[in-house]
Parts: sequence; structure tokens; C-alpha cells
Amino acid sequence: MTQLTQPADPSQVEIRTVLGALAERIARIVESRRADGDVDDAQRGLYFPPELIIRDARSEPPEADQISHQQLPPRLSRLANSVGLTELDQVILLIASSVSIQPRFEHFFIVLNNEVESRGPMVATALLLAGADVDDPQARARLSPSAPLRRFGLIELRQEDRPLLTRTLVVPDRVVDFLLGGDHVDSTVEALLVAAPPKLDGALLPELPEVSWPAVVRARAGCAWHEQVNRLGVRWTGREPLVFNVAQCPVDQLAATVRSGIREAALAERAIALDVRGMGHDSRAVVIREIASCEFPAALVMDPRTSLGDWLGSEVHLSLPTAQQRRAWWHALGAAPQEEVSADAITHLEPKDIETRLASRSPASTRLGPMRQGLVQRIAPAFTLSDLVLDEQADHELADLAGRVRFRGLVLDEWGMRPGGGRGRGVSALFTGPPGTGKSMAAEALAGDLGVPLFRVELATVVDKYIGETEKNLDQVFSAVENTDGVLLFDEADALFGKRSEVTDARDRYANIEVAYLLQRMEAFDGLAILTTNLRANLDPAFVRRLDAVVEFGEPDAGERAKLWQACLGRYPLVLTEAELQTLAAIPMAGGAIRAAVLTAAYLAAARGREIAATDLLEAGQREWRKMGRLAHPGLWSDRAQQ
Repeated sequence: MTQLTQPADPSQVEIRTVLGALAERIARIVESRRADGDVDDAQRGLYFPPELIIRDARSEPPEADQISHQQLPPRLSRLANSVGLTELDQVILLIASSVSIQPRFEHFFIVLNNEVESRGPMVATALLLAGADVDDPQARARLSPSAPLRRFGLIELRQEDRPLLTRTLVVPDRVVDFLLGGDHVDSTVEALLVAAPPKLDGALLPELPEVSWPAVVRARAGCAWHEQVNRLGVRWTGREPLVFNVAQCPVDQLAATVRSGIREAALAERAIALDVRGMGHDSRAVVIREIASCEFPAALVMDPRTSLGDWLGSEVHLSLPTAQQRRAWWHALGAAPQEEVSADAITHLEPKDIETRLASRSPASTRLGPMRQGLVQRIAPAFTLSDLVLDEQADHELADLAGRVRFRGLVLDEWGMRPGGGRGRGVSALFTGPPGTGKSMAAEALAGDLGVPLFRVELATVVDKYIGETEKNLDQVFSAVENTDGVLLFDEADALFGKRSEVTDARDRYANIEVAYLLQRMEAFDGLAILTTNLRANLDPAFVRRLDAVVEFGEPDAGERAKLWQACLGRYPLVLTEAELQTLAAIPMAGGAIRAAVLTAAYLAAARGREIAATDLLEAGQREWRKMGRLAHPGLWSDRAQQ
């Protein structure tokens, strides 16, 4: 079980002392009540002789001295300061917990309650022993659902069908454990407790404004939300808060789980923070209701776009770190100088993720937000920009695009270069050109160069025949990917980003709504999105205006084709003579066709029981040329191809 850092008090000795005084007071009360003819203890509450009823009705209720404040254990006094318990509340809590600490009190309360089946003090008995008048409405109010004892789950009242004074008080085992000096987190919420993040100097964190509790903390990935929430907790209570992730908690258990978490924070004299990112609307409403009613230092960690409804508390949007601060995180967590460069492109890692990545010396797992399965395909890049064979112009434009991603924090956040309004921090680009010129491969290479995965949108699952469903699926894709480090690829983008048309029927209207939604969402997107198309003219002009870059992929020239043949041959670069290589390079084929020709040659060689030979490549080149719908090249290697 998780052990909190608060040192344990010698509480057991203190509790025994107080309970000893309580037992003595019970003895005096019982002694004053005893008289000849009383019902045996075994029949109390089961048998009511009329003469005893008359006697008790005519007698005055006994009085009891209240436990003095000096007798209360220091641990209980600290809890009282944390949640606002009065001295009467503290005494009632001790009386109610006595049964769970010393079993002899069970017999005492059978006599005082005058009921053999009771196993704890009734409300009337507890008020009597605490020195309060059972007729005092203020004393009774200390056990109302909104009073601290019950609001924080320190006491429960059983037998809901009974009047208040005859209901039995029960103290949960976790609270009894606390009174005896235990500091173990309740097992019902222990698994939800978020481990403490690595320690970073406050100067390395973005500025955090003053905010009162309860507060909603708007946090996107990479803003050091846990460290910032810790700073809030220290401001509110002097100690770091308990942080729980309740996003996956079943909705039917959510209210009880949140109350248990609040109780844990109260016992530990800390604030509470609940991470509800990715939680559905109904579940989130339950958490908000519990936090709003608890009157306790609390923070709710939410996504920046989540709707709050009628939230009356404070709200703060956490700032992203500057590029310099992010590099300082990597340095403080043990990164080598060459690894600190990753901080420019990998901007959505929390300090804890950076620590994990550096410890394992492998890329940290990229966690996508909640999304319907099958909307995107995750691809681990197999190459980088240096592996591409492109013309000089496309090469420069791809390098510039990578620079936009690496330096957007510096340009947009630190320099404040946002002329014209508050557009998102995302980067978007269009890769256009004939088939097979390397557009999709360039997107993967760009992801590899940045050290992040590629997320390719699956059009078959995103596009839905029902009105409005496509937009919902796209919103899930954008929301899931923009809070992680990755490249979002819309292959054959003209299928989604086509031109809006004149409305002649309902289908045109809804098709235009879909395009209009994409226009808005692309502009607010916070990640790197790449669109590829063979048909640029089919795209809506409004999309092109919103793009940060348009990269033209042209057909390769002879020199580039020679490099492509050699690159595709991989481990067999010497099967061609220089003359044969130049002959193949003379054929005007795109890189995709060259790759297909080399693969065909490999299968031909395998079928012939030998390694790839020049004749296999020549024959495969002829086949690929004809497959493109063109006539056979005049005099193309006729002698060699027939060998």
C-alpha cells in the first residue's frame, strides 16, 4: 500500500487516554440510571415493562461533562483545522469510533441505547456523552449531510428509516486507522493515485497566476500540469496535493470514489486534484457536482476545449513552456547535449515522460486521446528526410517545414508572432504531385526526422453515410492527435477537402457543411497535419489559403532516377553496370514505379532460383513501363531482356 510522507503521531496512546475518560463517564451515567427492576441487558430494546416506561418518561435526562479541548489528540485537532470540525464534532467522532477501537464499548452502548441489537452509539447517546443537549438544533445540525463530519465521509449514519436521534453512528475503517496513526491510502482509491512527478526548480516552469479554490485547470500535453497543480496545492495548504486520475472510473462508482479521494486529502491535510481529461460529459458532471459541494481545496484538470457548463469556481489555463524552459527540463532530467535537441520537436511530453524516455534511452510511448478504434493507423517511421531523393526545391521546402515545427514555440509563443488573430499553433502543409513521386513517403520521412510517429487517417472508417457522423469522427481524430507528438496524414486529401459546390439539394448542403467544419477545425488544429493529393485543382481554395506550405513533387530527372534505382536495390547495388544503370535511369518513371520494378525483379529472380541479376531488372523495367499504359521503349535492352 502507498505510504504518505506525513510522520505518524503517538496516536494510540492518546486515543486510549481519551477513551478511558469516556468509559469512566459512561460508567457514571449507567450507574445513575440503574434501578431495581431494570430489564436484563439481553432483553434491552425487546421488552418494555409499563412501569419502567412510566419511570423513564418522568425522569430528567442525565447530564454529562464534555471532553475538554486539551484532551483531544493532536492528530484529530489538525484534521479539525483542515476540514472545519468544531470541538463538538471531534468529540462525536471519538465517541463513534470507540466501538472500532475497543470492543468493550459495544456492550456499553447496548445499555446506553437501551437496545440489544445496536453495535454503536445512537445519535442521542453520542450527543449525551459529548455534553450536548439532544434538543439543541445546532447540535443536531452537526450530523446533517452538509456538515463536515458527513460531507467528508468521517461518519456514516445507518438505519435511514429511523428518526435522527435513534440512528446509529458508524466510523469507516479508514478514519479509525487514521485516528490510530495510520497513513495508508484507502484501497478504493489507491490505484487511482498519480505518482509524483520529477522535481523541477520552479524557475523552469511557466508562470502560474494566482487562483482560488475550487479551480478548473486547463492543461494540454507538455505544460507540466502535475508540477503546476503541485504549486497550486502548496499555495492553498502548504503541501503538495493528492492527485487522482478518475477518467476511467465507472460512472456508477464515481461519486463514492471522488468522496473517498476528498476524504484522503482531508486526512492528509492536503488539497485534492482530479484528472478528468478524456472523461465523458455525464461522468464529468458527477465529478464537478462533488467538487462544487465539498467546500475543500480542489482542482479539476481538464482539456482546453472541454465545456464546463455552470461552473462557479475559478479557472486557469496553463501556459506552455518556452523553448528555453523545455530544453532546461531535458538538461535537468539528465539529457545529453545531443538529446536536448529533441525538445524542439517533441513538445507534448511531460517531465515525467521525458524522464522515462531518458532512462530507457528509447522513444517514450505516444499516448493518443480517446478515439474510436480504427480512425487512424499508427506508423513508426522507417526513414528520415536524408533518405529521400528529391529535387533541390522540394528538399529545401521539407527542411523549412521541419523548422516550422521545431521553432513554433519560439516564434509563436515567445516572439508573439500571431498577426491577424489567435490561430492555433499547428502547422499544415500540402504535398501535391503526380502519382508515385514520394508524397506519402515524404510525410513519413518528416515524422522520422522529427522523431515522432505518423498517424495516417483511415478514410474508410472516418467517412460515414449518416449526417454529422463524419464531422464527429474527424473531431475525435484532431482532438486525439493534437495533444501528442506526431504527424497527422490525410492521404488522398481531395476526398475530404474537396471544393464546395452550389447547393441544389440537401446532399450538397450537408457536403458543404462537412467542408466548412474541416476549414474551421484545421485552422484551430494544434499539431502537424499533412495533406497529399494528385489533384490539387480539386481542393477547395480556402484550404490552400490556410496552409503553411505547399510542396510540389515533380517527376525525377535522370540523375535522381539513377539514385532511386540504387536506393531501391538496397543490398544489391552492384548488379548493374554504370551503363545499365544509366539506361534504366533514362526511362521517365517516378520513384513509386521504380520501387515496383525492383520488387518485381526480386520475385522474378526468386522464381528462377538465383539472386537478382541485371536481366531481371531490365525485364521488370519493361513490364512497369507497359503497366503505365505506354508503348514499349524503342529498342529497350532487347538483347539483354531475352537472355
